[in-house]
Amino acid sequence: MLGKIGWLFLLAMLPVSEIRGSMIYAFAALDGWQQLTTAYFLSVVANFLPVPFVILLFRPIVKWLKKTRLLGGIAHWMEERANRKAGNLKKATAGALMVFVAIPFPTTGAWTGAMIASLLDMRFKYALPAILLGIMISGGIMALLLTGVLNLGALGEWLITN
Repeated sequence: MLGKIGWLFLLAMLPVSEIRGSMIYAFAALDGWQQLTTAYFLSVVANFLPVPFVILLFRPIVKWLKKTRLLGGIAHWMEERANRKAGNLKKATAGALMVFVAIPFPTTGAWTGAMIASLLDMRFKYALPAILLGIMISGGIMALLLTGVLNLGALGEWLITN
């Protein structure tokens, strides 16, 4: 029903898969460099779409949820998780936020970066470009890994033998 582009867009927007998942899907489902390039740009756009809303709404929603009996525990967990991820970023700049989002590991993407920016009261004019650049770098790293241009196995073997 959604089609390949719809699935790609949905995967990029979801907080668990984000651009990493959409690029893996694109590599498996689409053919050719041109389609992979298109998938990259669509994934960047889709992954970035929820970021302003997460930055604006995360703190007020968590604050409200903490007052509820049913979801108070989950809200405390979400806030603690984001604070843990923020770690040393509390004193850091937007550049540190960009690097955090750029690392293509689980829980280091745009959603967590936006939550951290929200908790730290980072200004939009710093947080949005940092997160967007982080998304772009993460997608680029994924594309290089998936196409074999960046071969970590070969790099590891070279480091061991030299």
